[in-house]
Parts: sequence; C-alpha cells; structure tokens
Amino acid sequence: MELVEMQNVTEVPLTPSAALTSLLNPKILAIVGASPKPGSFGGAVLRNLAKHYKGKVFPVNPQYSEVNAYRCYPSLAELPERPDCVGIAVPAHQVESVLLQAVACGIPSAIVFSSGFSEIGTDEGTLLQRRITDIATTHGIRVLGPNCTGMVNVRSGASCNILPSIKDLPMVPGDVGLVGQSGALGYVVFQAMHRGVGFSHLISTGNSCDVDIADLIDYLVDDPNTKAIASIFESVPNGRRLRTALERAFRAGKPVVIYKIGVTASGQKAALSHSGMLAGDAATYRALFERTGVIEVDTFEALLETAVFFSRVGKPSSSAIGIISGSGGSVVMAADKADKYGLCLPTPTPATVEALSQRLPAFASIANPADITAESIRDEELYGECVRIFADDPGFAGLAILMPSAHGEAAIRRAEGLDALASKIDKPLSLVWMNEWYEGIGSRVYDASRRISVFRSLDRCMHAYQFWFDYARRQALLSQEVSVLIAQDARDAARRYIQSFENASVLTEGEAKKLFEFYGIDVVPEVLCTTAAQAIAAAEKMGFPVVAKVQAAEIRHKSDVGGVKLSLRDAASVAQAYDEIMTAVQGFELQVEIAGISIQKMVPQGIEMIIGARQDPQFGPIVVFGFGGTQVEVLRDVAVGLAPISSAEVRNSLNGLRMRPLLDGLRGAMPSDIDHFVGLVTRVSELMNDLADEILEIDINPIILHARGGIAVDGLIVRQ
Repeated sequence: MELVEMQNVTEVPLTPSAALTSLLNPKILAIVGASPKPGSFGGAVLRNLAKHYKGKVFPVNPQYSEVNAYRCYPSLAELPERPDCVGIAVPAHQVESVLLQAVACGIPSAIVFSSGFSEIGTDEGTLLQRRITDIATTHGIRVLGPNCTGMVNVRSGASCNILPSIKDLPMVPGDVGLVGQSGALGYVVFQAMHRGVGFSHLISTGNSCDVDIADLIDYLVDDPNTKAIASIFESVPNGRRLRTALERAFRAGKPVVIYKIGVTASGQKAALSHSGMLAGDAATYRALFERTGVIEVDTFEALLETAVFFSRVGKPSSSAIGIISGSGGSVVMAADKADKYGLCLPTPTPATVEALSQRLPAFASIANPADITAESIRDEELYGECVRIFADDPGFAGLAILMPSAHGEAAIRRAEGLDALASKIDKPLSLVWMNEWYEGIGSRVYDASRRISVFRSLDRCMHAYQFWFDYARRQALLSQEVSVLIAQDARDAARRYIQSFENASVLTEGEAKKLFEFYGIDVVPEVLCTTAAQAIAAAEKMGFPVVAKVQAAEIRHKSDVGGVKLSLRDAASVAQAYDEIMTAVQGFELQVEIAGISIQKMVPQGIEMIIGARQDPQFGPIVVFGFGGTQVEVLRDVAVGLAPISSAEVRNSLNGLRMRPLLDGLRGAMPSDIDHFVGLVTRVSELMNDLADEILEIDINPIILHARGGIAVDGLIVRQ
C-alpha cells in the first residue's frame, strides 16, 4: 500500500474527541460492498466483525439477500436503524456516491477501504480523493481513509478492518493505542496479542483525506483505556495540527512514542542558506518531537516495547535505576549498555547489601548491577525475595531484571512470582528476555503481565530508561515560557524595513545586518566601497587588519567563489584584494549588479558558530544553531528547534552537540561566552517568528564567539 504525502498547511482545528466516537467506538456498523466472495474486502470485514464485535452489523449490497449469515440490505436508506459508521468497500469511482447516501441518511462517520485515489499518482485518483474530502468538509461526515485497512477497538471488538487474519487474533485489552498510515505495519505490531500483549486500538489512516494522525492522537489523549500512544508514519497532511495534538498529549502526561519512517531531504532542495540546507525534514521532525515531548525510537522493534514501558512507568522518583541478574556476564553487558545511554547506577544502600548478603552465597556480587548468581535461579522463591530487596532500595527509580534463563517448569513459577511481586512494589519493573528462544518457557507469563514491561533487547531496555528520564526532564524544561525580548517599536521598525524589499529578493550582507540590529544582534560594522581608493580610505580609518568582501545578493556563499579576503594589513593588500575579488566574480552572470566591496574590521579569533532560521512549509518557523564557519555543512554539528525557542531549550540542545566541549575552553583557552550565544539564538528565533510571513530564510555564519560576547560577521536573508 503506497502512501503519498498530501501537503496542506492551512490551519485546521483538531476534531473534538466526541465527534470521532461514532467512528472509533461504533455501536452499529454498516458495510457497503459486503460480499461472500473469497478475498473481497467487504467479506473480510464481515468475518472479522462476526468473530469479535458485540454491536449490530448491517451488510449492504443489492446483489445479495444474505452475506455470511447476516441479512443483507440493498441500500443504506433501507436499513432498519441508522448506523454510527459505514465501512465502504466498493470501487473508487463509486465511493463518492456511497458517501453522499450516508450523508442523506444522517450517518456521522465512514471508513473508506477502497484504493485508487491519490496514492496511485494520477490526476483522476487525486480528483476522486478531493471530492470525498469536499464531502467531509461540506457535510461534516468524518472519513477515515481512503486506502486504509480500517480500525480495531479491542474492548468493543469493533474490528472494522479488511485484513483477513484479524479474526484469528485474541482480543487482549491493554493500555497502548496504535495509530499509523500503514495498516500492514500496524497489524505486524498488533499481532503481539498472540503473545498476550494488550492494546486499546489499532487505527490506520491511509491517505488521510479527512481524519488524520493528529485527530487520532488527540482522540486517544481523552481515551481512559489508553495510557500510551504508539505511532508509525511517513508524513502528515498538516504539521501544525500534529504539533497541537502532540503538545496536548504532553500536557496531559500521556506519552506518545513514534517511529518516523520515510524521512526525505525534500526540505533541503530549495534552500539558499547554510541553515536551510541543514534543517531538512529529519531535523525538523526531531525538533518537533523534542518540543512536544515525543519519545522517538529509531527502530521498528523498539516501538511497542517502549510504548508498553511508558504505559506502566509513571513519573520517575529519581534518575537512577537498579539492575539485577543471576548471570555474571549479563550484568557486565548491562553496565556497558547503561553507560552507553548515560544511566546512573548508584551503589545499593548498606541495608540492601546487608539484606542480600544474608540470603546469597559469599561469592555473589552485591553491587549495581547485581549478580545474585545461579543459586538464586535454582530457587524461585529466593529469586523473588532478592528482587524485592533490591527494588526496595530508595536510590532506584526503577528496576531492570535480566532473564537469560528458560529452564523447565521452575521458569514459569519464577515468572508468576515476579508478576505477583510487581503489584506489590511501588516502582516499575522491566524484564529483559535475553534468551534467543523468544517464546521460551515463562516468556508468555511476562508478555501477558499488566505490570512488568518486557524487552527482548538489553539495548532497547536501557534506551527506554534514558527516554523515561528525558521525558521527565522535558516536562520541567518545556514548562518554561519563552520570554519576549524585543520591544514592540523595534519589531514594527523591523517589519517596515523588510517590507521595503521586493518579495523573493535576497538581501545583501549589509542589508541583512541592518535588520539584525533591530533585534539587538551585534554585527561587524562595514563600509561599502565601489573603488579601490575608497576601500583603502575605509581601511585606514577603521585600522588594520581588515577584511574585504564582495557584496552581491546573488552571491550567497562568498568564500566559495573567491569573494572574501582576510587579514589585510596595509593599503597595498587592500587594493590588491579589491582587484582580485572583482576579477573573481566578474565571470558570473549576475542579474543584479555587484553593490561593491565591503571593508570590515578583522575580528579576533574565537569559536565560529552559526545561527539561522527558515520557514518550514509544514511546521512554521524553525531555528538552527551550533558550530559554523566554512565547514558547517561538513561538520553538521547543529541543533534545530521550533521558533520561538526558550533559553533553557537552547542550552539543552547545545549540550547534545559533539563539539560542545570546545565552548568550555580546551588546552588553556578561555571558555566561550555561552550565555551570549544563547541570547543571540533566542533573538534570532524571535525575529523569525515575528516576521515568518515576510522571511523565508536567515543565515548568520559565522558568529565569532569570544570569552566575553560575540559578533556576527556575515549574514543572509531571503524574503518570502
């Protein structure tokens, strides 16, 4: 099932949760296109409903009087009761007519299984999809799909889904709601119910002509049976709506775990600035997820495990964990993984050590991670007692149990004992099933537990704990409001200034610097010269050494074309630089004449940083910041955030950059003025947010950061 992104940045409010109840928790369902034919979508849906659904089902097809033991009706108008939702399994060209019939009957929602719309990439398919979108918009009927597999409400059994093997699933109620574009990938995760893992919903959006991922996340925020939301998707039709839904989930304390696939570089194709090229789709989504508290996993296998973990852990009491195992080798592995993810493993308290020492042989390693030896594995009661003692240690926010053993009936009793113990402990327990026999003895007990979070990877378990502590940190971080730094009169003046330039124009460095000054961004003064004599006079007045730069709106990266000369120490070198720059750039066919050569005071050496911003078509204004200079696109050591951004967010993102230690001063160098740089980033983000309707891209590269202060030595602005 091919998925196609439908770009649409119009501000559309999220659907109120109550308006989706008929779609996602229907009491009466009609299936148009119901058929007894093997392989038909309508027939598969009926068989799934017959197995699981507790509500009423009305097949609709004029060709049959009965389908799969259900009485079949010739049309929606002839049904004995009004359905809450209609499933549509007819050819694409008939869908519009069926939807209009549903509207006439007052049916509030529909699921369109049919394919043949925008996903096939033809004008006809796109037009058909636009028509059903128009029906939803005009008449208020909520439409899931088209080109979707449908949905499953586990508790009600409303398995209005075309996948034929849904009927073979045990409906295991759980706390994780699963939403995504691809019904097939969602179903792959959903099959964990065969192992006893529970869910609240499975919902596929397909082409998202009306109801989209944002609506579904928002609905599940209000669903009392969903404690964590898992999502897998390629793209969304409206990024701002997704942001609103994710922010609401974060404020409500309902974790959203996302595996984002299909990341492309489309956001980079038309960028003119360094920052525009660096802030591609992947970086922008990461910025969105960071701002909205999303837990973004980087593997498909981690999606469900992490979501189940978050549905059970609550808020951590500290930022440390305890790890316990009966295998010495596994605790060494765990220590390595904990270090990889920056997890704190505090030493057990003396009381914990004493209690375990009384129960374990002398050769046991009572540390953290703790090796309670194979002796404990032989005695499941002793094993459980050791886990309880370790879990009671007040220094641990949670406990990870490593389970490499799957031996005989004792493994089942041990699993049952740990499951019972988990309900008596006031902190979360996770278990790492380390055996390659994935469904070995005892595993089903752990999988079916409603208290223990199970991982089949030590790495993924340790990563989940890092996510947990990071989620709590972000709740505190993102509660801080972004301060307004710039006075209104300066904002108004900046707007008037940028509006003096033509739309789609590129400002020269000097013109860009004037705009930066409105927002309190320190820039290197310059003198624009049109003759070598003027350049010499300007240099002598400001004092050597100086820098000479070409000023031309069409030359965006001056150093790439020989348009910059540094460290000019006398009049002769200034004259020579002037001539060499003019010669170097005269070979370019420019539509606008070169404005001249700018003479600037040479700035003392410091750390070269970059700050930029761009208007993202999906998510609005974003800001880019980090280590810059001529090698910025090689280093790619930058952070991306949604604008405006708070000082706390900037600091947090800077701390995640590889070259961050440079700012602290290395080998006797003075530390750089990080506070000043943070302030510049927030000001640029405020500028971009204020003038997002006027500016497409901003690039300030480099900013030379010193021990005290910093200064912008080059800049670029692209008008909308």
